[in-house]
Amino acid sequence: MVHSSSLLNLDSISYAGEQRKIHDSVDYFGRRSTSISDMSITNIITVIGVVIALFAVIVTLVLYNLDKRQQWADQARADLQAIIGVCGRFLHALSGDVPYPIFHTATTITKEFCSHLSESPTGKDVLALLQDEDLLFAICVEGWLSSNQVMHLMDLVEELERIASSHYLRGKLLLTSQASFLLTSILAKVCSPKSFFSILRQLTPESCRDDDVKVFLDETTIELQNSICKTFKDNYKDTIDLCLHFIQIVSSTFLVLPELQLVNLAKAREFHHPYSIVVPAADSDKLEANEMIQHLNSAIEQETSLLNRIQWVKIVLKDLEYGINGEEYMKLVNLIDYISFAVKTLPSNVAEG
Repeated sequence: MVHSSSLLNLDSISYAGEQRKIHDSVDYFGRRSTSISDMSITNIITVIGVVIALFAVIVTLVLYNLDKRQQWADQARADLQAIIGVCGRFLHALSGDVPYPIFHTATTITKEFCSHLSESPTGKDVLALLQDEDLLFAICVEGWLSSNQVMHLMDLVEELERIASSHYLRGKLLLTSQASFLLTSILAKVCSPKSFFSILRQLTPESCRDDDVKVFLDETTIELQNSICKTFKDNYKDTIDLCLHFIQIVSSTFLVLPELQLVNLAKAREFHHPYSIVVPAADSDKLEANEMIQHLNSAIEQETSLLNRIQWVKIVLKDLEYGINGEEYMKLVNLIDYISFAVKTLPSNVAEG
């Protein structure tokens, strides 16, 4: 009996031990399962957080780029509006049969001219002064510098060139800059002291034809004024007007482009002027120093001539053939052809120089 009881106790103890092991195993795997479940939830939350953060970064970058593009487009449009405004002021200054800045400059030059005549000049005195080229050119320079109106024109063209060269008008929008350079070149040729000097030295006032008739200063002044203004109107005014209208149309065409198209044009690859000046070798046996300098000056003058600048405007415009409205493109092509024709009809020293 004792032996049987002992066996029962041993079985009970063994059974209890087995139960504890089973319980411990279940508890262990339960805790492990719970731990794995907790880790999975944590990982999922972490991944979701990373995705949300990445999405937020992408959205921020997209919004930043959109804002940057809008700011670029807004600044480009502001510059284009300013260009149109300056051209309008320029055209207003040159409006009328006799543009006031030119009339004012003619007046200051003729006053300077008359100040070099005697109190009672004769026709011979006037002719002698017109034929004294050195003194006549000095008179034109002094009169030109004394005209605040022609200086106002120069300030306008300088302002136009500065705005057209804006950082926001790069790429294929450089057409505005190239057109402003063309206008600057035209104005520098036709509104310079040299151009007024060319006009004056070709004059033979009616009052100079009769040596026996007293020449009154007022009559001489009026004659010279009218001659200068008429020459400017006949030979130069239309060319300047055409160039100003070209710049206005270019700016207006760019102004109405959609934001994305405008910015894409501004950031497109630029075409730069392919300068073709050939510098000769400095060989004293074959080429004297003065001849080399003359060669280089001639090459530079040719490179910066009005006809060459027009050719470059045409090249830049051609690159815009499929970037702007087709009708506006053809309008600009026709207009630059008119400008080219007008420049070719200018006096040879102006068109080529």
